[in-house]
Amino acid sequence: MKKLSLFLIIFFIGCSNAPTEVVTTSAGKLQGYEKNNTNYFLGIPFAEAPIGDLRWQAPKAIKNWDGVKITQEVGPACMQPTNVGNTAFLDFMLNGFGLAWYEKFIINTLALFGSTFEESNFSEDCLFLNVIAPKNAKNLPVMFWIHGGASRFGSGGDSIYLTSRFAEKDVILVTVNYRLGSLGWFSHPALSQESEKGVSGNYGSLDMIAALNWVKRNINSFGGNPENVTIFGESAGGQAVGTLLSSPLSKGLFHKAISQSGSGILTSRSLKNGLQRRSAESIGEELSEYFGFKNDENVLLNLRNIPAKDFMQISNLEKDNELIGSVAQVVDGYVFPNKFEEAFKNKSTHNIPYITGFNANEGTTLVPLIFPEKDFELLFKDETWLDEFWKILMEGYEGEIPDAVESYVTSMKLKKYDAAAQIWGDIWFGGPAYYSAQKRSDDDLETYMYFFERSVPSERQTVGATHALELSYLFGSFFPFVARNEWDEELSEIMLNDWTEFAKTGKPKGDWPKFSSAKPIVKIYGDSVYEAQLKENKVFEALADYIDRN
Repeated sequence: MKKLSLFLIIFFIGCSNAPTEVVTTSAGKLQGYEKNNTNYFLGIPFAEAPIGDLRWQAPKAIKNWDGVKITQEVGPACMQPTNVGNTAFLDFMLNGFGLAWYEKFIINTLALFGSTFEESNFSEDCLFLNVIAPKNAKNLPVMFWIHGGASRFGSGGDSIYLTSRFAEKDVILVTVNYRLGSLGWFSHPALSQESEKGVSGNYGSLDMIAALNWVKRNINSFGGNPENVTIFGESAGGQAVGTLLSSPLSKGLFHKAISQSGSGILTSRSLKNGLQRRSAESIGEELSEYFGFKNDENVLLNLRNIPAKDFMQISNLEKDNELIGSVAQVVDGYVFPNKFEEAFKNKSTHNIPYITGFNANEGTTLVPLIFPEKDFELLFKDETWLDEFWKILMEGYEGEIPDAVESYVTSMKLKKYDAAAQIWGDIWFGGPAYYSAQKRSDDDLETYMYFFERSVPSERQTVGATHALELSYLFGSFFPFVARNEWDEELSEIMLNDWTEFAKTGKPKGDWPKFSSAKPIVKIYGDSVYEAQLKENKVFEALADYIDRN
């Protein structure tokens, strides 16, 4: 027994982490922990809790505190649905990787994809960020990570992002929470009337901007250079990056940007005038009515009194998607003055180096979330499925399916559901990435493009280079039991080196050329790494041209 007790004492001493030196910020002093020559400051508040009357308000400056705040644990994630979304997406990924049931069970039990999915881990008081820096850092570049999750799910504190890999490359990593779903993007005429700027919505984007302002004021205290900040994000985070590029409120807060599988293009929605798509205010009024409130002088009082957990999702899935899931960044004339397609076309995005890109098979794990195969087969007839599918995907846009797209789908020789999954990803992620690279390069704004096509090296896998797979390589967060080999480890190192070199210098590593309409060369990460035109370049040119004509 004495030997066991001694072992436990030694074990826990060995596993404990030393506290960092105390760091002084504009609001007070912080102390994190140090592990393997890397400092972790977790759960740093960057704004006041957006609760009570501050719900659906721009973030307010954090109040100063006395003493030393211990920042050694992540803050709660922002409120989000608990029975749909990232949990279902994770299941589709693990199934597609060909894992056995018990392997999937273990991964879900470990909750490796996030903190956990229990309601107790979510809060309306969620505006926290995390800083991971080399010990004794001085004037290092900063990479500011914006997580994905359809603008409704996820957290900057998810364990897959809290890695020392960037610090080991002499880069400081900042990850951030932002308000999600109907607390992050809700618009309503009464909120617009209440606002000094006459706008509503975009609270999630304003949170990101507040966090970037915090970085500008404070990151030098952690050894970072506030004049060398790169924002990067994936999926909804990539969309956040693409839209922040067009916001006058973010100008000067970052100096390079990387969008992974997201841009803001095809998602533009106006605050008041729904020219192509229904206005955000109109959707907000219907959401209010759904909860039984008249849109009168008491509507904001009533809405602010709803418990946050009750306002995050609707049991009717169709209404949930229409009134909550379809709303994110809004073109309001203030945070975002221009429709995002126009911003990329009229030289309204910030003149900074920019990387954009997407994965080869984005739709293989996303389409099943939106169109389960049984529903798809009932909804779309064999002869006309592509025309009907196109109309749904391109709601608010005009024009027939480009010939190159029709020929591409025919050439796949896949059953219609698998073809739909492929073309869905190409339309929603590939076309917009190509368009944004093309338009910025036409305006002589420095832009680079990548294409990720590496699949899990297993005969049992069925999803290819699916949505978010590149995150395992970038953050080194490979799932247990999922097949990988020496090349996957090497590819992971190559991608991290490329991203961090871009953050340091504004120039990609190696022979990665600028993208141009005349020479649309991209960097391809697959079974090897090389620079070339996309194999289906004509398809993406056609999709970009379709966006341009609308």
